[in-house]
Amino acid sequence: MSIWMTALKIIPWGNVVESAPHIVKAAKHLFSATKKETADFSADWQTGDISGSLDKRVRFLEAKLIELSDEQRSSAELIKSLAEQNALMVEAIEVFRVRVKMLLTVCILLLGGLAVVIFRFVV
Repeated sequence: MSIWMTALKIIPWGNVVESAPHIVKAAKHLFSATKKETADFSADWQTGDISGSLDKRVRFLEAKLIELSDEQRSSAELIKSLAEQNALMVEAIEVFRVRVKMLLTVCILLLGGLAVVIFRFVV
């Protein structure tokens, strides 16, 4: 039992729990912002709100480009955060895998020893 407790203590649960709401919130915000921006952009072009001079259209497109650049930066930060958490989970899983393998080996050895003791007792 102490092996499992030690394995569970290795995982930085504080960081995982602390980061989870932030990541979920950022992902929801990113998803809703992207969906809204796409709808707004399509609606503006269809309704003709940005019709007029070429200069006005260029300014509109520049503003959209800046917004998309900010969203891309936000997405990159979110992906980086998810990748870091994924790396931590992979490390924890690797520790679990090694410890389970060790535990299985010990159990097999103990079972073999028990079989030898029982066989000697019976014979």
